[in-house]
Amino acid sequence: MRRETLLGAVTAVNLVLFAATGLMQILPAKARDGTGILRGSGLEIVDSEGRLRSSISILPATAGEAETVLFRLIPENGQPSVKIAASTGSAGLSFVGGDDVSYVILEADGPETRLKMVEPEGREKLIAP
Repeated sequence: MRRETLLGAVTAVNLVLFAATGLMQILPAKARDGTGILRGSGLEIVDSEGRLRSSISILPATAGEAETVLFRLIPENGQPSVKIAASTGSAGLSFVGGDDVSYVILEADGPETRLKMVEPEGREKLIAP
């Protein structure tokens, strides 16, 4: 008699655990309330075809260059159109036209700042204080 009671209890516990597992698979996942933090050494966003469309990366320091954080926006052709970079001593922003020949670069390198604009015909304008 005692044996049947024990087997019945174990069976009941198994059924409850099985039901709970099934409910976890059926019910939608919900994010925790409050602010969450995503941490990592880089981030890549890809489209439905697996092509890289945006990235945030940390470029390690090299000889004479400081560590740089780089954010890129990339259209479907794979050529980055927008870049934003920042390091200890400088920061920059660039926009590249669809023809890959026209572009604008806004840069602050230490105490120096400049704006460079290039058009497809090779016309170039540099603005510096």
